[in-house]
Amino acid sequence: MRRRLVLAVLLVVAVVAVYQLYISTIGRRGEEALVIYTYESLLRWGKDPDAVWDKVFYEFGRRHGCNVTVIVFSDAGTMLKALIEERGDPRADVVIGLDNVLIFQAKKWGVLEPYTPPNIGDIRPELVESLDPEHYVVPYDYGLIAFVYDSERVDPEVMESLTFEDFYSPEMASLLVIEDPTTSSTGTAFLLWQIAYYEKVLGRDWKEWWRKVAGRAKVVPSWGEAYDIFLKEEAGRPVVVSYGTDPAYSLYFYESTRYRAALVYRSGKAYAWLQIEGIGLVKGAKHPELAKKFIEWFLSPEVQELIPLNQWMYPASTKVRLPEVYKAAIDPYSVELLNTYLTPEEVSQNLERWLEEWREAVSG
Repeated sequence: MRRRLVLAVLLVVAVVAVYQLYISTIGRRGEEALVIYTYESLLRWGKDPDAVWDKVFYEFGRRHGCNVTVIVFSDAGTMLKALIEERGDPRADVVIGLDNVLIFQAKKWGVLEPYTPPNIGDIRPELVESLDPEHYVVPYDYGLIAFVYDSERVDPEVMESLTFEDFYSPEMASLLVIEDPTTSSTGTAFLLWQIAYYEKVLGRDWKEWWRKVAGRAKVVPSWGEAYDIFLKEEAGRPVVVSYGTDPAYSLYFYESTRYRAALVYRSGKAYAWLQIEGIGLVKGAKHPELAKKFIEWFLSPEVQELIPLNQWMYPASTKVRLPEVYKAAIDPYSVELLNTYLTPEEVSQNLERWLEEWREAVSG
């Protein structure tokens, strides 16, 4: 998945990939099977990811006497593409991982069924309202897009008062690796952060920034590739677009504060973009009642308490206490969120055009 695709079916371009069966047949033979679609990195960042998957997916199967089949995709965009292709006769019952950008296309193509789980009152209401007040998807986690940097290779004083304009410097731009917004949900979220800041805060053309960094900042297809480059010191890219929770991960696993996160600042105020991920019921699901029970389970404290140390995002449930290491993360409620500066209608109506304009800006 190293090639870019022109936007056609998806508003956010998906990388064409063959999805694969991850694992199945938990439960009693002959019982009905719940089919779940998600992306391959879901809950895979803890100390024992297989045990976490057993707890989340297969414990549900044992409790309800059913088989659970989890099908994973390289990314959420590819997953949505599969749902669109299968509409009318879907394979999946539940989808996990559509965020506050992909939801627009999911609703446009009619691949989801609205569902209000009985425990939705445990989910932060502002997240529900921001992601989808109609409940086609319900939030399960959230986190800030941020510039993550290696404090041993970049001056922390510069990053602690960072502005987008700092990257106009060829030296600074050459330190940065970014995800392509046409192939990466992280990249798309970053693009919206940058557009909202330029258009709504500065009152300037957002394409100015991309023209300034073009040819110096490195743009790659995925978050995984970007982070690999960031960690490889010989690559010389000690700043990466990632998440405000990354420092908590570093502290937890390495007992180190070397890797830190920064936002952009103006007049002493930090501005950021919040990514929210949701779980939803697939329209035409073959096992809708089981699917509804699983959505309720995924939002329960038993599952939500696994989010911080295995997903490295904030859990959407108000019933979960955060681990101590999250003191190293950037609290989304401590900054000015730019999500409210771009209405859902603006994003839905303009994202395809913005992506085409982005292509033109970076290509010169």
